[in-house]
Amino acid sequence: MKLPDLFIPFRTLYARLTLWVMLTVIVVFTIITLIVTYLSSTAVLEGSTENAQSRMEIANQHINSVLVAVEVAVENSVPEVESKLDNPDDMYRVVTRLLELNPNIIGSTVAFEPYYYPSKGEQFSPYAYRDIDSTVHVKQLGTADYEYHYMDWYLIPKLLKKNYWSEPYFDHGGGEQMMTTYSHPLYDANGRIYAVMTADVSLEWLTDLLRNSDIDFNMKALDGAIRGDAAADAETEVDSAFLYNHAYTYIIGKGGTYIAHPLHERILNDTYFTYSMESGDSLNNLIGYEMIDGKSGMRAIVRDGTKFVINYAPIERTGWSMATVIPYKLIIFRSILFGGFIIFVMLLGLVVLFFVCRRVLKRVTKPLTLFAQSADSIAQGNLNASLPQIKTHDEMKRLHDSFALMQTSLTEQMEELKRVNEQKGRIEGELKVASDIQMSMLPKIFPPYPDRKDIDIYGCLTPAKAVGGDLYDFYIRNDQLFFCIGDVSGKGVPASLVMAVSRSLFRIVSTHVNKPDRIMSQMNEALADQNDSSMFVTLFVGSYNLKTGLLEYCNGGHDAPLLVNVKEKRAELLPCVSNLPVGVMPGWEFEMQEAMISSDTLIFMYTDGLPEAENVNQEQFTESRMFEVADQLLEEKEVTPELLIERMSDAVRHFVGDAEQSDDLTMLAIKRRLC
Repeated sequence: MKLPDLFIPFRTLYARLTLWVMLTVIVVFTIITLIVTYLSSTAVLEGSTENAQSRMEIANQHINSVLVAVEVAVENSVPEVESKLDNPDDMYRVVTRLLELNPNIIGSTVAFEPYYYPSKGEQFSPYAYRDIDSTVHVKQLGTADYEYHYMDWYLIPKLLKKNYWSEPYFDHGGGEQMMTTYSHPLYDANGRIYAVMTADVSLEWLTDLLRNSDIDFNMKALDGAIRGDAAADAETEVDSAFLYNHAYTYIIGKGGTYIAHPLHERILNDTYFTYSMESGDSLNNLIGYEMIDGKSGMRAIVRDGTKFVINYAPIERTGWSMATVIPYKLIIFRSILFGGFIIFVMLLGLVVLFFVCRRVLKRVTKPLTLFAQSADSIAQGNLNASLPQIKTHDEMKRLHDSFALMQTSLTEQMEELKRVNEQKGRIEGELKVASDIQMSMLPKIFPPYPDRKDIDIYGCLTPAKAVGGDLYDFYIRNDQLFFCIGDVSGKGVPASLVMAVSRSLFRIVSTHVNKPDRIMSQMNEALADQNDSSMFVTLFVGSYNLKTGLLEYCNGGHDAPLLVNVKEKRAELLPCVSNLPVGVMPGWEFEMQEAMISSDTLIFMYTDGLPEAENVNQEQFTESRMFEVADQLLEEKEVTPELLIERMSDAVRHFVGDAEQSDDLTMLAIKRRLC
């Protein structure tokens, strides 16, 4: 018998239904088994994973409560520092008061920038600290032997421009204890750093906190003889063998150095990787890297043949990470027997259910075999194939009627589909021709005047649909550059027709009329006449003297152009009187404006498709992002119209991402050059 023959019974519908029913039941039974196993093994499951995570959260909260209290205390002292800047010696009272009000802080200083107080010399850092008897003393921290400006606690927050918790260290010759330092940079009204305020916090309580938590965890995780052993071991000195039979917790710093560990000799002397490299489990090193990266998770590893489960999570605000290591036997010890019994009962029920489902489903789905033969005939093109007779009045009868209706309508739909495809092809072809005609009406060769050295122009138009309603145009007559940019209300074919008319009107009218306001008025009268569709055009028309730099312009409800002054490195909007859009009201008096534009300034015009471009979150590009692009561009050695439009296009494309273009986008940039 061939191997595929074994699977022939599962090619039938009733067999597949049986299979899916059984798979569903297996999943449900598995979930039920897990739930029952979980509920019945409270001592193990609650005493391991959940207990460990809860214990870590409590320890994390305790640690963070201490650190947050220190941060708040330092923040509250900043106004006092600022109020006493005129009296540098008062800083000793500030740091002394900080220690008196906060018992968690064992040292504090306000370390000023070099020569901040000329009378105090290069280094001035009033420092208050507690001795072994908790008596507060003060001294000048900076000396010739201790130049604090080069210390990590001073340099790192200054360079990062943010608050910083240092790596734990052992304070030799001072508090003789493990501590960490919180650094808070201070800035003046101009945003310049003038000092770093610190708070030293003792970490001696960390090891005791974790040890007490581990003792409680091990007592709850085990019972019977094992529990008795754990209780006895908890009262003795911890050694390496203890780590293979009991759960324990440790904390590592940003570089992997142990900050807290049951084996005291490892604290600040060894790193996580000192021992993980000896393990044959590659996940051991991975856990260390993930803890350093601030990630959380749970992984199983093997050390010397013993399997462990490690829960780890970052400690907020510090960059440290905490982990609880649990021997795997503590988790599964009591659930094995009960789980095996549940699985046996489940398998027995599945066997019975399989044969019942197979027999019932085979009988129910038998009529579908007849329909399969008819469907094969129809699929081969015989739309008039005969259908089996169904005597029942259930879903099979409805299926028979549906097949009959399908045969009747399928032929009609096939013919209709052919006609629709033919019409769609003609429409798409016509739209392509219309788009080509529309684009051919606009200037598209750049530079447009290669023989002239006094002008540089670049423009582009991207319609939202096959055809659009945006337009721009320009030409030179008697050293006078006439140009326009506009946006027709609406989109698609109607807008493209009005766009074509508007562009033609601009060329015709501006040939005989020099002033932009008169050009706008005559175009308004022509478009407003018999405007039954109530469409209008926002339009900006300008006349630019290429010799003097005088710009005469008239704005008809369009966005104001952006002036980018390369020499002064400044970007601003050209002052514009709004006026009404062209085609809204016949007889409207358009107001003309003038401005002198230097040869170092680019005139950047655009339609509302630029500031109103939307991303997938329906956020708009806005004018502020236009100014950001312009400001970045001013750092370039030479700014050309083409470069300006390319940068603006890239910014819009990056902002919009995968969102569909919502409006036509047109940009035109002009720069006059001195010959």
